[in-house]
Amino acid sequence: MDLKPKDTYRSECSFSLSDSMIRSLVILYQPLIGPEALLLYLTLHAESQRHIQETHVRLLTLMNMSTDIMERAFSRLEEYMLVRVFIKEGESRNSYIYLLNAPLNPSDFASSAVYMNRYGKAVGVRQAESSLSMLNAGSVSTQGYRDITKAVRLTAEERETDYTVEYTRLKPRNNFLPDDATISFDYERFIASTSTLVFPAELRTRENLYLIGKLATVYGLSADRMRILVKECVNVASMEFDGERLRARAEREQPDVKKTGDIYSLSPVSFLQSKQNGTMVSTADKRILEHLALDMHFSNEVINVMIEYILSVSSNRLHANFVDMVAGEWARDG
Repeated sequence: MDLKPKDTYRSECSFSLSDSMIRSLVILYQPLIGPEALLLYLTLHAESQRHIQETHVRLLTLMNMSTDIMERAFSRLEEYMLVRVFIKEGESRNSYIYLLNAPLNPSDFASSAVYMNRYGKAVGVRQAESSLSMLNAGSVSTQGYRDITKAVRLTAEERETDYTVEYTRLKPRNNFLPDDATISFDYERFIASTSTLVFPAELRTRENLYLIGKLATVYGLSADRMRILVKECVNVASMEFDGERLRARAEREQPDVKKTGDIYSLSPVSFLQSKQNGTMVSTADKRILEHLALDMHFSNEVINVMIEYILSVSSNRLHANFVDMVAGEWARDG
């Protein structure tokens, strides 16, 4: 990381810190990540309640910490998978999103051979046993029982791999948003204004974000409007995102009115409506437009030119089979 004080950040967290989590952080994680990283984690958690962007100056001031120390603290949090870091690079400054992960509970922590090996080296065997004894107080005693749990069989290559290093090297950066020139959607505003309590980080996959952006592009919907629609299509309890429901909701929307000097830059729905003298676009025609965008991957401009051509040669009507034939020819011709 190359953090600058003027860079902006936004902290997101989809959970509340329980007493058990705090004990795990302080007693188990702190000897491994250090007090600076623990302070950074707790500060980011507190900041996640604000749901606004700030510069790193705020973080540095709150923690009375230098940039170098904060960078090292982030590296420790990343190494132990307590935070995911996303970046959007700009000409004058970068924007970061910090997504916090919950710490392992004491039982899962103790089950990690890598973590316990490091923990034993950090605090010594005696203190490690004392910590686990305290954290597991009140749990069922296994004295007199024999553990017959089958161990995971690792290959020779897996035994030699430090997975925390692999995670640091492979963690996602810069590629969590679709990079598609045919999408005209303000992802930055959508992400910044949508709480993870409404649209959890686990559901913000490239596929889901691509669908959101494409539907917004086809139907001419703003980031603010899409935030409302997406909220209605997420089941937080089961951690599911219903893409088909979002399609149906987007179909029923009216495009946001935008003034433009280039009619071909309009959303396809708005463009077709203008060609119909303001008459509402039928559901069947909307699905044709959606097909051209989502399945054929045409941009708004190409779709609008194509629609104009098809209307001129087919008595101002869109016939699905004819549209497919023309779209196929245009796709082959590039």
